[in-house]
Amino acid sequence: MISKQLLLTYLYLLVYILLSSGVILYNKWVLSPKYFNFPLPITLTMIHMGFSGLVAFFLVRVFKVVSPVKMTFEIYATCVIPISAFFASSLWFGNTAYLFISVAFIQMLKALMPVATFLMAVICGTDKLRCDLFLNMLLVSVGVVVSSYGEIHFNIVGTVYQVTGIFAEALRLVLTQVLLQKKGLTLNPITSLYYIAPCRLAPFNIWHRLQTFVFRAHSQI
Repeated sequence: MISKQLLLTYLYLLVYILLSSGVILYNKWVLSPKYFNFPLPITLTMIHMGFSGLVAFFLVRVFKVVSPVKMTFEIYATCVIPISAFFASSLWFGNTAYLFISVAFIQMLKALMPVATFLMAVICGTDKLRCDLFLNMLLVSVGVVVSSYGEIHFNIVGTVYQVTGIFAEALRLVLTQVLLQKKGLTLNPITSLYYIAPCRLAPFNIWHRLQTFVFRAHSQI
C-alpha cells in the first residue's frame, strides 16, 4: 500500500511539472513574435524577479511563514551576489532563447544540464573526473547533438543563448554548494528568493534600460 507521504511527494512533483510547463509555454507566448510579441526578455525577467522578491518579503516579514537566516554583509557580498549574478544570467539567456528557437528544442537542449553541472563541479573542485560519469555525460552530449542536427528550424543564435544559460545555471548550482555550505548557511526556497531576488533587480534594471534603448533605436531605423 502506498503511504500518504509518498502520495504527497508524487502530488508535489505533478504540481511542479505542471507549473514549470505552464511558465515555459507562457514565456514563449509572451516573447514570440507570432503571439503577444513582447521582444524584451530582460524586462520580462526583471518583472519576474520583482514579483518573486515581493512575495518572498510578505511570506518572511509579514506572514512569517519562515524565519530569515542570519545574514551578514560579508556573506551577502561574497555568496549571495555571485549566486544572484549567475542566476540572473541563466534567466536572461534562457528567456532570450525563446525569441529564436522552439519550446520543444529548448527542452531538448536542457538535457545538457547534468553535463554542464558535472563540468562546472569538476572545474570548481567539488567533484572528481571519473571515467564512468564522463562516459555517461558523453552519451548525453551525443544525444543532444543528434537531436540538434535533426531540428528543422535550427537557429545558432538561439542555441548559443540557451546553452550559455544552461552553463550559467550550472555554475550557480555549484557556487551555491561551494559558497553557502562553506559558510554553514542553509536557505530554503522562500528565504533564497527573499535574499537573492532583490539582488538580481539591480543589474536587470541596468540591462532593461540598455535593452529598451537598443529596441527603440532599432524600431526607428
